[in-house]
Amino acid sequence: MNSGSHFGPGFLPVLRSTLIRWERLRILYNLILIAIVVLPVGGGPVELPELADLPILAVGAVLANLCYLAGPAAESYLAWLGLRSRWVTLALFSGGVLVSFPLVYMFGIAYVLSNS
Repeated sequence: MNSGSHFGPGFLPVLRSTLIRWERLRILYNLILIAIVVLPVGGGPVELPELADLPILAVGAVLANLCYLAGPAAESYLAWLGLRSRWVTLALFSGGVLVSFPLVYMFGIAYVLSNS
């Protein structure tokens, strides 16, 4: 196989559209994570974080968004291999959100335990 035969000027538009699509999905991803933090598990009133909680939540948000980069990286690699589909995007995004749920809770629990 010729080195770089798939990655060239013809692949760059595919890479660009993949990255743009994932940047649009980042908004939905962050809204989902905000809902996880703000909405109580068992129902009841919405509980906004206190001002003192914002720095740790900001760190968690940065870490979550760094982890988010795995989605576009994986889809770009799969597109380079020739697997291009909206189903790939949906599967990677859904899987990433599902992995994020317990991480958000573990991050929050660790913070609560460290402050008690």
